[in-house]
Amino acid sequence: MATVSTKTGQEVDRLTLDSMLRRRMFYTPSFEIYGGVSGLYDYGPPGTALIANMTDAWRKHFVLEEDMLEVDCTMLTPHEILKTSGHVDKFADWMCKDPKTGEIFRADHLVEEVLENRLKGDKEARGQKVEVDAEKEAKKKKKSKAAQAVKLDDALVKEYEETLAKIDNFDGPDLEEIIKKYNIRNPATDGEVQPPVAFNLMFQTSIGPSSNMPGYLRPETAQGQFLNFQKLLEYNQQAMPFASASIGKSFRNEISPPCWSVACA
Repeated sequence: MATVSTKTGQEVDRLTLDSMLRRRMFYTPSFEIYGGVSGLYDYGPPGTALIANMTDAWRKHFVLEEDMLEVDCTMLTPHEILKTSGHVDKFADWMCKDPKTGEIFRADHLVEEVLENRLKGDKEARGQKVEVDAEKEAKKKKKSKAAQAVKLDDALVKEYEETLAKIDNFDGPDLEEIIKKYNIRNPATDGEVQPPVAFNLMFQTSIGPSSNMPGYLRPETAQGQFLNFQKLLEYNQQAMPFASASIGKSFRNEISPPCWSVACA
């Protein structure tokens, strides 16, 4: 993770910065008085002003200076559209569950955490210096056991490193095989986890009072731009190339233990 620095180059502690931003109400956890929901945040007055300034600068550069065609499309999308695009079948992450605690994990992140923890313990056992991300380490301490200083076989270290380098390329069966092969367990309880299953990241809803038209909150803003391509081409008098731009919210039901979270972009 990149470090945060001041104009003079002085490094800023991420946890201190986060605390300051919340205290001054740049943003605050949503529904905090009811316990909150992981991943949901409200922007306060300074945060709202900052977003407005960023949006204004973005629009001036891309829409006005670069002459892009701006559109503002609906956030509701019928099932048929996202079925055709592949989102219904493939827009998913792989998750696994600890059957004893009920805790949910995103499978690739679980593999990453456990293997990185083991590699860290190997380096400590070898007397090597271990680089520590303060923010990441603080989060781990809340839910994971400390890395044990255990020296690993050189070949196993190489396997772990190769697995981590390719982690984004693995699907469910691949992750299941890795979890079994390396005995990946719940970092906090050391309990076994169930095989990964696909979890679609879109929020499903129904359009209209009859509930006969299933739909979703859009997972990305670009969908409306693709669907309006022909009309934008006609608006641009059939001239190519051209570019379109869109500002708005998209919704994803992210896997974030110990509860679900929402990513709104």
